[in-house]
Amino acid sequence: MNSTLPLLPGYVVLPVALVLLIAVAINLLLLLNSEMPPSRRRIRIATGWLMLILVPLGAAAFGVVSPADPRAFVLVWTLVVSILLILIVLSLLDIANTARLHRREREALKRDTESQGDGGRRDG
Repeated sequence: MNSTLPLLPGYVVLPVALVLLIAVAINLLLLLNSEMPPSRRRIRIATGWLMLILVPLGAAAFGVVSPADPRAFVLVWTLVVSILLILIVLSLLDIANTARLHRREREALKRDTESQGDGGRRDG
């Protein structure tokens, strides 16, 4: 392998990155118009913006920057890994938030059922 070349050819990486960038942008636009709790929307919008940054950075890491330029290579890969870690944390936060919303909704349904009289139970 020639270390002056990037990890993958640009003609492979860049078109794939363009398709991914368009897909993430469309997803983000659809997310802005969908109905969901504000806390979920904020987390997913932040995730979308980070992905819009990550896709070109990942394309640069794979198809533009070569190991022959160690400073740029390490910088780009450090940014890619850092953003991926932030995305993982945001995903875990989204999971925890969804569980919180589900628990709150379940408790509200339970209170509504109990306030209707017999708690939804039938004797005999």
